[in-house]
Amino acid sequence: MADEIDDVMKEEKSRGRRRVDTGARQLRQERLKALQEALKARTEREFVEAIRELGYAADPEKLREALKIWRSSFSV
Repeated sequence: MADEIDDVMKEEKSRGRRRVDTGARQLRQERLKALQEALKARTEREFVEAIRELGYAADPEKLREALKIWRSSFSV
């Protein structure tokens, strides 16, 4: 209930300015949190599974790029 009130207040405060899409904002925050969790994966398999759940593994090139970034975080 309190979240709904906060959403309405944010939308009302933005009146006359660019409209605040609280649904899109919430989705973006959820995706960001899931991506941060994926980056904390201890194994490559855990990382790939987390990336697939987010829907980023559909494109093999994007998956290779994500793995490259993830692997570079472990190199010294």
